[in-house]
Amino acid sequence: MSKLKRMAVGLSVLLVVKLVHVAIARSTDDSLDRLVYLGSRIDSGATGLAPSTPPFDGEWRNETILMTVLASANLAFRHPAHVSERRAEIHRWVQLLGDAAHRQFETDQWQSDAFDTLESSEGHAGYLGQLALAMGAECMVGHDADPRYAGIVKALARRIDASPTALIQTYPGETYVPDNVVAMAGISLFDRCTGSLEHRPTIERWVATMKATRVDRTTGVLVFAPEQGARGSGAAWNALYLPFIDEAFAQEQHQRLIDVFEVSWLGCRSTREWPPGVDGEGDIDSGPLLLGVSMSATGFAMSALAWRDRPELEGYLLTAELFGTTFNGSYLAAPLVGDAIVLAARTATPWVKPLESRTSL
Repeated sequence: MSKLKRMAVGLSVLLVVKLVHVAIARSTDDSLDRLVYLGSRIDSGATGLAPSTPPFDGEWRNETILMTVLASANLAFRHPAHVSERRAEIHRWVQLLGDAAHRQFETDQWQSDAFDTLESSEGHAGYLGQLALAMGAECMVGHDADPRYAGIVKALARRIDASPTALIQTYPGETYVPDNVVAMAGISLFDRCTGSLEHRPTIERWVATMKATRVDRTTGVLVFAPEQGARGSGAAWNALYLPFIDEAFAQEQHQRLIDVFEVSWLGCRSTREWPPGVDGEGDIDSGPLLLGVSMSATGFAMSALAWRDRPELEGYLLTAELFGTTFNGSYLAAPLVGDAIVLAARTATPWVKPLESRTSL
């Protein structure tokens, strides 16, 4: 047998093995194994291939924790019999997110601690929004709400109400729509968990303002930032959080995400970073692009499909398996934050009401 033929046979065998592995991985619900893996990495202090440049190192670390919190809450709602386990780990991770050391990257950007400025007009949309959402998840699974939750939500809602654009800054001089979506999700969960309508005017005004001023005219998708257009990573990120705020708006945005950014090939589904006809590069938000496809956007895009139990989710999981390769509860070719994003997205499920009653806030 010639060398070329041996190489061809070898590649064929590897392909068959890979396809068998993919088929097995797709047919197995290993969500709990993945959660255990993520939890062990978080609890041991590992970050896993996070960028070393501030503030991205802190952002990736905190996003990993938040995604794992959401995944745990999703599994609590899917399997209420095990809620006590989920409740304990979520509480532990929320405390970690709220620790001063874990927000130092954000403090360095603002030159002020987010908790020292709750009465001010500073933004802090990214950090406070993520923490509010994590605390909302903790509240929804039945743990007594963090005593700081009400104050954080009050500060975020006041700042959004005071903003003519209904947007607040992530860092000084930097405003991003996706970070504000997270902040609004945290506010919305507060009302849902406490049975309050306190922030309904803020929520309704925000949704109306976004529809009127922040929807990209070409794509119909929320823009990534003021003076910028729509991006797949931003639209897919929003798909995870918008259902907590307004389900009708979330469905509209999800359909536009599919219509404009989805790529389908031989059963594999993925999400491009830029609209058709736009030749853009990848960055810290999208990750490296492969033929225009963003793995970050592809991971986040699973959430809306899982939330609505749509069969297209299988095509995204196929893509994730082909490029990630599952081994012992994680993807070999993904950073830790990638594992967390996919798990939070693939387990997404409606949180209709709190799993148990809780003390007043």
